[in-house]
Amino acid sequence: MRRKQRHRKPFMRRTYRRFLGVEGAVLVEFALAAPILVTLVLGIADLGLLAANTAALEGVTRVGAEYARNNTTCQADLAGESCIAGIKSAMTSSGNFNPPITFPSDPSASCECDDGSSITCGTTCTGAGKVPNRVLITVSASQSYTPILPWPGLPSSVTASTEMRVE
Repeated sequence: MRRKQRHRKPFMRRTYRRFLGVEGAVLVEFALAAPILVTLVLGIADLGLLAANTAALEGVTRVGAEYARNNTTCQADLAGESCIAGIKSAMTSSGNFNPPITFPSDPSASCECDDGSSITCGTTCTGAGKVPNRVLITVSASQSYTPILPWPGLPSSVTASTEMRVE
């Protein structure tokens, strides 16, 4: 019959281990790792906020381009004050932006013929004798962005531009 094996007593009793000076090791390791972890988490949060702001700004420019495409006033005269004011109003009311969005340039239109050559809007295509069948509306907006921590290479403003084809 086998005997039960006895466990040996530890080399040093637990009460004497505190004199080895290892009690604060975990606290020191955490103090060294915490700033790195906090910086990493803040960097991920900054990139997430930047991506969210960029996506929201792209959506707003799409709203402005669709407004220009669907509005009869804008189809007649895109450069008109009522059309530009309507586009900007549709863009600012489609989201709650803080800080507010700005418009680096007014919406613009460019025209193309069937063969892809650019012409002045309102003129006819050569050879075909008909008006251009492609009108491209470009709407742009920008918003200032302040990161949580100043990161090298992270922009301080976000700009988005959308070009929509109207036929």
